[in-house]
Amino acid sequence: MQNYYNFTVSDNQMSYNPYWYVKSNIILKCISGILVLVSGSVLSHLSDFKIGFIFSILISAVLIFNGIYKFVIKNKTTFIFDKTENALYKITLWGKKKMISLNNVIDIVSKSGSMSYHYVLTSKENKKIKKIKLTSSIKNENKSNPEVRFLEMEIIPQLESFLNLNSKVIFFESKYCSTI
Repeated sequence: MQNYYNFTVSDNQMSYNPYWYVKSNIILKCISGILVLVSGSVLSHLSDFKIGFIFSILISAVLIFNGIYKFVIKNKTTFIFDKTENALYKITLWGKKKMISLNNVIDIVSKSGSMSYHYVLTSKENKKIKKIKLTSSIKNENKSNPEVRFLEMEIIPQLESFLNLNSKVIFFESKYCSTI
């Protein structure tokens, strides 16, 4: 089960691939892009609707490039939390980019929509709150999948422990509290 998300943990470093389970459907997107291009070409020849051909080129290019992006780049993304360098790195095919300093991390929260949710890392840098999406959108119906359960039961708790987020202390001022 440790091979989910290519998850690795050591004393000073933690890494995982946040989008490894996202299906890219590159074949479906390329076929639909080609069908849109062919239909736009046929419509432009039958009805002299030249702007339709241009729209079909744009739509098919977006479909094909989106499929290639998800297959080649997004599914190969890795997050590395490194305590020795005090940084969160995002590694893609284009290289290694420092996202934030680990000592600025505030919390890991779950952001939910109507049909899905995802986890977000919040940090404070230079009086601004920065939010980094740690996972892809997870559909509510997929909560029982082993991949999602591994994320919620292993990766997120270990990440909170790794970043020392479990020991939160809340202070109250006495003038705002009532006695019981």
